[in-house]
Amino acid sequence: MEKDPAAHRRHRPGPGALPSGAAPGLGKAASEGPALQRSRSVGGLIQKGDPPSRPRNPCREPESEDQDHDPRRDTNNASGQADLEEDGKEKNQDAQGTPDPDSGKAEPETEWSGAETSTEGEQEGTGWCSREAEKPPTFVEIDLGDHTEEVIPCAVREEMQARMDTGDLSEDEEQAGSYSCCSEDSGGTTAMELDSTASLRDFQLDAGEEYPGPPALLLRAREAAQFLRPRQRRANQVFEEAKQGHLERECVEEWCSREEAREVFENDPETEYFYPRYQECINKYGPPNTKHPDFVTCVRNLPDQCTPNPCYKQGTQVCQDLMGNFFCVCRAGWGGRRCDKDVDECSQESGGCGQVCLNTPGSFHCACHSGYALSLNDSRTCHDIDECADTEACGEAHCKNLPGSYTCLCDEGFEFSTQDKACQDVDECAQGRCEQTCVNTLGSYTCHCNGRGGLKLSPDMDTCEDILPCVPFSAAKSMKSLYLGRMFSGAPVIRLRFKRLQPTRLVAEFDFRTFDPEGILFFAGGHLDSSWVVLGLRAGRLELQLRYNGVGRVTSSGPVINHGLWQTISVEELDRNLVIKVNKDAVMKIAVAGDLFQLDRGLYHLNLTVGGIPFSAQDLVQPINPRLDGCMRSWSWLNGEDSTIQETVKANTKMQCFSVTEKGSFFPGSGFAFYSLSYTRTSLDTGTGGTWKVEVVARIRPAADTGVLLALVGGNHTVALSVALVDYHSTKKLKKQLVVLAVEDIALALMEIKVCDGQEHVVTVSLKEGKANLEVDGTKGQSEVSTAQLQERLALLATHLQGSVLTFIGGLPDVPVTSAPVTAFYHGCMTMEVNGKPLDLDEATYKHSDIIAHSCPPVEHAVP
Repeated sequence: MEKDPAAHRRHRPGPGALPSGAAPGLGKAASEGPALQRSRSVGGLIQKGDPPSRPRNPCREPESEDQDHDPRRDTNNASGQADLEEDGKEKNQDAQGTPDPDSGKAEPETEWSGAETSTEGEQEGTGWCSREAEKPPTFVEIDLGDHTEEVIPCAVREEMQARMDTGDLSEDEEQAGSYSCCSEDSGGTTAMELDSTASLRDFQLDAGEEYPGPPALLLRAREAAQFLRPRQRRANQVFEEAKQGHLERECVEEWCSREEAREVFENDPETEYFYPRYQECINKYGPPNTKHPDFVTCVRNLPDQCTPNPCYKQGTQVCQDLMGNFFCVCRAGWGGRRCDKDVDECSQESGGCGQVCLNTPGSFHCACHSGYALSLNDSRTCHDIDECADTEACGEAHCKNLPGSYTCLCDEGFEFSTQDKACQDVDECAQGRCEQTCVNTLGSYTCHCNGRGGLKLSPDMDTCEDILPCVPFSAAKSMKSLYLGRMFSGAPVIRLRFKRLQPTRLVAEFDFRTFDPEGILFFAGGHLDSSWVVLGLRAGRLELQLRYNGVGRVTSSGPVINHGLWQTISVEELDRNLVIKVNKDAVMKIAVAGDLFQLDRGLYHLNLTVGGIPFSAQDLVQPINPRLDGCMRSWSWLNGEDSTIQETVKANTKMQCFSVTEKGSFFPGSGFAFYSLSYTRTSLDTGTGGTWKVEVVARIRPAADTGVLLALVGGNHTVALSVALVDYHSTKKLKKQLVVLAVEDIALALMEIKVCDGQEHVVTVSLKEGKANLEVDGTKGQSEVSTAQLQERLALLATHLQGSVLTFIGGLPDVPVTSAPVTAFYHGCMTMEVNGKPLDLDEATYKHSDIIAHSCPPVEHAVP
């Protein structure tokens, strides 16, 4: 039989096109059975590869002139038409716009139905699909070289319809929709074009010619197209169904169905995982026949659940591919399905760490607090670091190691500077520690209180408290006594003026007590140029100075009476003589030539002053110190007591005397006295200032524990030298009763003293070039400065002594509170010798009126 050259062209339907054999209402060929049965058993594999392309010249069976009465249409419209149209729609949706791999063009979507317009060939009556039942099936023989196959187009289409009716159509076949009755040519055209001049007779047996029987191998049109492609596909392998599925053959080289994918994996989980993703690869890169390299890679990676790796890379040791699933084997420290969850090892017992546990992604590590280090043995235990092993850790300061740290220690009053690594002085005054005045010193500070205001430092060394007596003195006074030494100026304490009608003689008598060796008891007479007498003491004995008619005389006689005992003294004018008696014994008798009373305006006048004279002491016959620390009582003037004097003394305690006194000088804690003394000796060789010395001996019986005994004050109120009682150690911040020797505000020496025991103590101070000594009751004090500092202080003192200095006793003038260790007034009894000379307070340049120069009350327990 002559072969049609066109039959050698391979036919390949375009993507998304309905096969030509999908026309509704077709019946099966009578001789279909044996041929189709053989086709199912041998060549009926599920279609693989690209979806069939839409044929350009679809095979259509001739339509009846009267379509409404076509029995086939009536028969199949209810069954096959709906199914085929549904299949066609699904196929069109899947293949819409899919490019033809051979032509590179996308065929437009065409709806195929039974009512469609006939093709050109059908209009000319050349359609080759015959429906005459009495004719045997028509076969077309295709020369494939090694294989010769005959195609029975109508029988194949009828078989397709029959299988669709019975539900025996496979999934891929159902998607394909029909068998192709046309074939592609070997040149890669999309469909075999039927020439209008050619007739189907070329493909049919001549009428009356005997049917030679079915060929040895009968294939559907789509399967035949597989063999017409350049590469041979597995569909031509007759026994392929007997082999286990292979991914490369089934789904990479060809388009596989879900069933074929099931043959590859042989289990449902992997198949259900693979096939949707396989379709995604097709949608993304095109069908297998496009041979897109990314499609091959995409499909090959699908069965491996670990490609791409779904596990977290950092936390995964390995990914295990399972059936439709995967399992991530986590590294230590990771968890979760994908090993993407860090395990917090520190959440339980701090991960076994001794101090600090630090969780990290996939792991953890132990750490230590500052000052600790991890043990090299287990990397979990912390041990203390000895920072002091580094000699530079604290620099000049002392390093002390602590658990987990260290500290740099400085002496008290210093603080460590981390920047300089050195101890620096602390300014305690900036911290407001002192209640009143604060003086910062190197490594310390000193608080000062207003001593002149009666304050001293309290035991906390920061606040102030009142200075209170620690020894009670018998300071009671007698209202019937008159104190003669109240006025330091020498002015009289009592002034009396007597007037008489006739001449009257002088008569005076009183009791007297004193320790003072010199002073004036009373004056009687007129004025300076008239007649007058003055009774006083000189060297402890009574002295009488008188002036009559311009002639003056001085007479001294009698016993020493400044022993502090009461005695009666009288002065009486008798027969032109003055008789002076002590305890009724006449000690002096002096003739006078005149009267003390002076006649003025018919009256005789007499002026009488007690404790002083009405004119300057320098105008006396012999000058005398008028200040007399003495006490007078039971006085009688001109044979009678003056009640006015008694009332005045009774109202003023300062005019009264202590009931009991002892020898000494009494400082009430409210004043001072000062002298103008020199402590340098002029050099005979140069005539300039030469050596200097300061020697002081003070006999004290203190009533309080704080006060200045002696001080040398220079210009600008600079305290060049001071000796004082103090109840604390300024540098050691220690409450202790001491005697302090200081130059300016620096203590040179200290000596402990039992100041409040009521006993008399002797304080000796000796200073000269290169030496300074302090003793209390014969015991030498302790030096508070180095030798170099001592020489520096003594040189400074010598400079002060070369100038003008005043010697203060019992206190200081109004100087800054920081100018000396002590500024408080002394309270108690005291006598003073300076450079071997006793200091008489009556001879002081100034003395506070409350200071008693030569008598002092005893302590209370000494009173009987």
